[in-house]
Amino acid sequence: MNKLKLTAAGLLALALSIGMAACGAGNDGGDNNNGGDANGSTAESMPEKKLEESQQDIVARLADEMTDVRELENPEIKWFSFYDINPTASADKDIGVDLALFQTKYNGKIIYQQTTWDTKFDDLAAKIMAGDSPDFVGADDMDLFPKGAIKNMIEPIDDYIDFDSPLWVDMKSANDQFMYQGKHYVAVSRVDPSYIWIYNKNVIEDNGLDDPAELYWNGEWNWDKLSEMCIEFTDAEADKWAMDGWYYENALTESSGKPLVGMEDGKIVNNINTPELAKAQNMMYELQKNNVVYPKHLHDWKVRGDVFGTGIASGETLFYPIGLWAIEDAPSTTAPYGDLAAGEVMFVPVPCAKDSDNMYVPSRVHGFCIAKNAQNPEGVAAWLDCTRYAETDEAAHQITLDQYKKDYGWTDEMLEMRDEIYARAAEHPVFEFAQGISSDLSNLTDNIIKNSMNPNESYTWTSTVAENEKALDYLIKEAQEQTK
Repeated sequence: MNKLKLTAAGLLALALSIGMAACGAGNDGGDNNNGGDANGSTAESMPEKKLEESQQDIVARLADEMTDVRELENPEIKWFSFYDINPTASADKDIGVDLALFQTKYNGKIIYQQTTWDTKFDDLAAKIMAGDSPDFVGADDMDLFPKGAIKNMIEPIDDYIDFDSPLWVDMKSANDQFMYQGKHYVAVSRVDPSYIWIYNKNVIEDNGLDDPAELYWNGEWNWDKLSEMCIEFTDAEADKWAMDGWYYENALTESSGKPLVGMEDGKIVNNINTPELAKAQNMMYELQKNNVVYPKHLHDWKVRGDVFGTGIASGETLFYPIGLWAIEDAPSTTAPYGDLAAGEVMFVPVPCAKDSDNMYVPSRVHGFCIAKNAQNPEGVAAWLDCTRYAETDEAAHQITLDQYKKDYGWTDEMLEMRDEIYARAAEHPVFEFAQGISSDLSNLTDNIIKNSMNPNESYTWTSTVAENEKALDYLIKEAQEQTK
């Protein structure tokens, strides 16, 4: 199964779920085209699911209180992606507060121009070359920056957004990490955690283990405790494995506080020789020596059951490191993890080192880019402001929490932990930029990061660095030297 498509499927589920987070539907890694053609044709929209009357009142109040208001000649903006911001995919998906606010304040409308996950960059380049640019594209996949700026596919945003303004200043530190040659190319309206550690509370109790959420609130959830629990739970003869999925290596690596490939002062940096990464990878190697992960190599390199979450509710798998999108969906989709409404399913942040100076959160962004030669960048800026208002207003935020509880069965305990992880992500995010530079670089970094926990054959970090450092340097230098 293609790991990039697995990520895309997850991103699609969250975007369609609430509209306020950009990640997507389904976890089978299938085609995300949804019927659109590869040239980015405009998709037909189905009727939206509206907010409840009390929620509409909150949006109306927020629209009245907005101080950063723009005069728009055209309230329509063209969105180019493999998923639709509009809640049109199915009847049980909710409209986001940001879109409701854009409609209420500006009579705004988002015109969906559809592409596919596999062809999105080629299709975007073709539209730009043909003089038919869309207005904006998404940054949530972390695969557009910095190459979109380097290859002249996106525009600087500084002429339209003042990142020092009261509306945006809380996101300035995050936005400053998405600069190239002194200009901002991504408007980050929210920092999202990339991964969480999902578990089933019944399974934890049945195996006599400490509840990770209680450990977290007590300041005791760390790499050491994770390793201890994984080793204690794993029983190969009983087909019980501590972890499954595609993301635990990336999550643990980034929880060190350093990405393998980062951005500093608008330049791409190689962190392969940092002590933080060495510490994380050495811990991962020692953990995998105990064979704690599901042996995908014995199952055609597929997760258990070929469906994310399989094994959690049944007690065959202890932890599922994955994005929040995996449980931000309808109960039929989240069933492999257990019954959310019954309080069976819980999650915690990715653990850090016991002696870590901060709680570092592997992160991505909820943000957008203005496409090169966009016809309505001012309209995009109005939309971007709406995304920030939706994040900063407490009552608007509560709409999202209410949707999770009512529609998806989330418990108060889950909502509290979600807010906690988001708060920590805003404080100490760790962004991995490899996927946003080139496919050659992201393929290399993926192999580097996963070497130490490869269930088929693990490698020490020292040997991995020696084998890959020069190639990583070369690909970074190659990307750095590209000019527009």
